[in-house]
Amino acid sequence: MTEYWFRYGVTEVFVDISDEVRVEKLSASYPSLRYDYSVISKIIDEIAVGESIAIIFDYASNREVDLLKSLIAEVEARGFEKNKLKLLTSSWRIDSKILEEELSEVLKPYRGCIVYPWSEGKIEYSGVMVSRSIIESQVKIYLSSILPHGVLGYPSIGDSLKLSGWVGNGLVKDDDYWFKLRDELNLMGICIVGDNVYSGYLYEFEDRCLRDAERKYTVKIKDEVEIILVDCGGWPWDSTLESSLHVVNLVCGGVKDGGLIGLISECREGLGSSVFIKALFSHSFEEDSLGVKALKSVTDLLSRKKLAFVSTIPRSILERTLHSKGFDTVQDLLTYGFRMYSKQASVRIVEGLAWLVK
Repeated sequence: MTEYWFRYGVTEVFVDISDEVRVEKLSASYPSLRYDYSVISKIIDEIAVGESIAIIFDYASNREVDLLKSLIAEVEARGFEKNKLKLLTSSWRIDSKILEEELSEVLKPYRGCIVYPWSEGKIEYSGVMVSRSIIESQVKIYLSSILPHGVLGYPSIGDSLKLSGWVGNGLVKDDDYWFKLRDELNLMGICIVGDNVYSGYLYEFEDRCLRDAERKYTVKIKDEVEIILVDCGGWPWDSTLESSLHVVNLVCGGVKDGGLIGLISECREGLGSSVFIKALFSHSFEEDSLGVKALKSVTDLLSRKKLAFVSTIPRSILERTLHSKGFDTVQDLLTYGFRMYSKQASVRIVEGLAWLVK
């Protein structure tokens, strides 16, 4: 028997699989991060003492938090006044209340510096509506990661600013607008891709980040399997069904038609936003939100493939809305899969956010 572990909320869960079963484990996980702290110093070297600084922090994974702390520590060490610093904090991937809960302790000494996109207005700049703190700060430093998303593919930095609410006017659909805004505002940045960190002015490295992300997180497969098991990265990324469903779209290409996708997602905060819940129960997909788009894609997929969950969401809700089974343990889910396909079925375990393509 071999043990396989999955992230589940703030803990981990496991499954034992007989060595006689054909199991393939794919990984797009990068636990180690290669960089030296000189990247922080080089960014701060570009800033004159006395200038106002806006750090635009898009919370994409837990790995950016250490970089954020290092960046703030360097700002303090250089003698910048605290009242000249603004932390523009957001995450389009998780609920706003969860974002505030997650970062309230991490950024406790800087609570007076935190600005959320929903807490301030925008002003027009070069034909685009941009949050006031970005425009009024002399220095703008973006900090985040580029990770695959089941609806967006590989979102650009411009996409993340739009989705987080810092900029408006259809920026996602118009690259020329984004390039103009990026260059005119002299946006600097620190961006994690896999095990690397890119830094400098965004125009210098953004394209390389996107190419590197696609190379590292796109996993080519030869054959489809009967059963896939995948988690959503644990808390807070599996906090709701809405935040989890996009992962189904990332891995669905690796399972046969008629096969089973087992999603391990605690969803301790329930289903998601009111817009998502309405679409989930009514099967009406008119609202233009990422959660609704992911739901529509999964609903279409269920005509060809099966979906089952290890989750705290009541089984009756999963069966009623997604016609899917719910289980308390991964072992129970896998037993369900073997009953459908026999123990001769091949199993694929996906670690990390991997986009499976043939």
